[in-house]
Amino acid sequence: MVKLLPFFAATVFFQPAFVLAVGGATGSPQGFASGTTGGGDAAAVTPTTTAELIGYLGDSSPRVIIIDREFDFTNTEGLCNDCAGCIPASDTCGSEGQLSINANGWCGSDPATTVSYDKAAIEGIYVHSNKSIIGKGSNAIFRGKGLRLVNNVQNVIIQNIHFTDLNPEFIWGGDALTLDGTDNIWVDHCKFSLIGRQMIVLGFGPSGRVTISNCEFDGQTSWSASCDGRHYWAILGYGNNDFVTFVGNYIHHTSGRSPRLDYNSLWHAVNNYWYSNSGHVFDVSSGSNALIEGNVFENVTTTLLPDSTPGQVFVPRKSTTGECAKYLNRNCYSNSVISSGSLSGSVTSFMVNFTGHDIAPAIPPSTVKASVLAYAGVGKI
Repeated sequence: MVKLLPFFAATVFFQPAFVLAVGGATGSPQGFASGTTGGGDAAAVTPTTTAELIGYLGDSSPRVIIIDREFDFTNTEGLCNDCAGCIPASDTCGSEGQLSINANGWCGSDPATTVSYDKAAIEGIYVHSNKSIIGKGSNAIFRGKGLRLVNNVQNVIIQNIHFTDLNPEFIWGGDALTLDGTDNIWVDHCKFSLIGRQMIVLGFGPSGRVTISNCEFDGQTSWSASCDGRHYWAILGYGNNDFVTFVGNYIHHTSGRSPRLDYNSLWHAVNNYWYSNSGHVFDVSSGSNALIEGNVFENVTTTLLPDSTPGQVFVPRKSTTGECAKYLNRNCYSNSVISSGSLSGSVTSFMVNFTGHDIAPAIPPSTVKASVLAYAGVGKI
């Protein structure tokens, strides 16, 4: 019988309690962000107020920050009442749809309306380099505000945090996690739910080496851009020179952008479980590259969206798994596609860019669903 192990380390055994390891985290990152240490051996601090939390996140000292409670930022920065918004073309279902905040003129010629939203969610808390943000148990919640890692922030671990309730009624209501101009970032065992815009967005600047592992992206919502109770704006990879390992994640009840990849990025999507997506999962645009291996797609309408200027994608089949050996020093796994649209991609030339990087190991797709459901999300380490 195969023993299912957490993806954060192939040799980690089940932990009976909250155990701190590298940088205060449990386990260590695999893939592109391997070697990330966060706050290192700094003495752990446990903030009790939002002011303390913001101070620890934004100062210049290496920090291991233990989150043992909910931090609720809703209504802490006031409301924007009767502000400019619009009814986007996607909103065909009234109160069950998403209106939009008119951010950066996004609304264009869509019918204007007024919207009232929580200001706190619009911009996240700024995080400095060399931080470990570690949730304890299932109680570590950031409500109403996300995090921003920008302008050369490096060496950050975010583990076991639930981000939720960022103006879910509104497009442009807020992003849970923003990376833009970063390097060595590990996001692990987090959960994202009820987010107005992107659950994770990698901005136009280089995001460097990133590992996103064992996270749950829960798209269930009462305000859906696709009018079907599913969130459309899930994961956006817009960075230049991004190297992203996306491993062991559970992405469910979304309807698009799960993820959308663009510009000059390299993604390794391995051993993830996508479930109940009514639109598309991958949208790989020009300049971006993706190796998609060992994943499970179940009840997904479109696994890979055709694009007028498509990027390069390799989707191993049983007959081509050996193509990976020259780049990864191991064979790839094919994917499991269940009651879903077809998945294909045969370009391998971009995989030379894996050379010199740490590569996440993989397990057979037959064991992925059970393993992901057992380990992805908060309170499971």
